[in-house]
Amino acid sequence: MLWVDLTIFPSATVHIENVFSHFMPMSNEERLANYLEVTSKQKHPYPQSVFHGSDDRLYGTWVMGADDRVSSGYYGGYPATYLKRISALFPDKKKCLHLFAGVVDKEPFAINNPDCEQITLDINASLNPDVVGDCHNLAEHFEEGTFDLILADPPYSVEDAQHYQTTMIKRNTTLKECLKVLKVGGHLVWLDQVLPQYRKVNLKPIAYIGMVKSTNHRFRVITIFERIY
Repeated sequence: MLWVDLTIFPSATVHIENVFSHFMPMSNEERLANYLEVTSKQKHPYPQSVFHGSDDRLYGTWVMGADDRVSSGYYGGYPATYLKRISALFPDKKKCLHLFAGVVDKEPFAINNPDCEQITLDINASLNPDVVGDCHNLAEHFEEGTFDLILADPPYSVEDAQHYQTTMIKRNTTLKECLKVLKVGGHLVWLDQVLPQYRKVNLKPIAYIGMVKSTNHRFRVITIFERIY
C-alpha cells in the first residue's frame, strides 16, 4: 500500500479532492444551494420558495407568472423558465431524456448545464424528435442505464391525450420502463397533476414542488425521484 504525506505534497490534496468530487453525487442540499445561487444572479431573480426539509427532501412552489410564452411554440410545451430552473438543480447531469417531448427547445436547459446531452423522444414522428418511440417500451430504444436524468411531462387526462393524437399513457408501466434506462443514482423529474405510483425499493422521492402558472391554468406538481436500486 502506498502512503503519501500530503503535508509534503499539498497539490496532491487538491487532486484527491477533485477525484472524489467527480465521483461523489451532489446532495439534495447542494442541489438547492446551486439553484439558489444561479437564480439569484439573474436579471430577474426568483423568490426563494424552495426549502430543504428536515427529512432531506426539497419542498416548495414555483410561481411561473403570467408569461404564457413557450419557447418551442408547441401547444402544451414547457412554460417559460421551467427547463432553466430544472437545469439549475441538476448541473452535474451528462445525458438527459426528454420523455413525451413534443417539441422541446433545448437551449433553456443548456444555459445552466451546457455539457449535458439532451435526447428527445415522442411517439409522433411528425414532431421530428431525436427518437420516435413509445414510453411503454423504452428498453427497445435505449440500453440499460443510458440516462442520468429523465424529464417527463405526460398527458394529464384522456382529453389531453386526444389533443396530442395519442392514447392515454399507463403511468405505472412508464415508470417501470424509465427504471430500465435510468442509471442508479439518476433522477426522474415527473411533472403531472397526480403523484404516480412507484416502487419504494427502486425510487425515492427527493422533492415535491408545486407549479403555478397563472389564472385559469391547472396546478401541477413536480415530483423528483432518485433511483436507488
